Amino acid sequence: MTKIAIIEDEGTIRQMLVQLINSTSGYCCVCACSTSAEALIEVPKHEPDVALMDIHLPDESGIVCTARLTEQMPDLQIIIVTVYKDTKLIFQALKAGACGYILKRFPPEQIIQAIAEVRSGGAPMTPEIARMLVRSMREPSAVLGGEGLTSREVQILVLVAEGLTNKEIATKTGITHLTVRNHLEHIFKKLHVRTRTEAASKYLRPG
Repeated sequence: MTKIAIIEDEGTIRQMLVQLINSTSGYCCVCACSTSAEALIEVPKHEPDVALMDIHLPDESGIVCTARLTEQMPDLQIIIVTVYKDTKLIFQALKAGACGYILKRFPPEQIIQAIAEVRSGGAPMTPEIARMLVRSMREPSAVLGGEGLTSREVQILVLVAEGLTNKEIATKTGITHLTVRNHLEHIFKKLHVRTRTEAASKYLRPG
């Protein structure tokens, strides 16, 4: 059973998400919070696997809440669910520790898919968000010069930023799943990071 926390200040949307989660086999909503302060108490108490986080909360932003929760709970996977399509906010959310960034107008079934994707090691994003992030990537030459990444490693880094899983990257690049893992290990070492999100955000910059 995958345990989900919801942090959303709009009551109607919060209830819709609770019903969506609880009506889906294999998923259970363990807490639903309307403020950052409430989330910082309830989420650690209930130990969910995934949190769906709104950016606009009445006391402090979901980005700040994300940073605080991931500091307390390093294994918690947080997906930002918001109406905002601002590149700067996306970048800040990823740096704060978010594993995915999707828009509220996402169909309900795709929200469930996003949770499944993040649980399998992916970084779910709507296509338009992924395109925005890719456009904000530094030029490959700057990456190569700055950190000594090979052209293949740069290619994989961009695909990671798009939210592709290792299996999808292997299919897209024509290499094996094991080779993708090896490349990611080298990328992590060169960028001095430990996670896919940190690697992607290392070369993401506000529009």
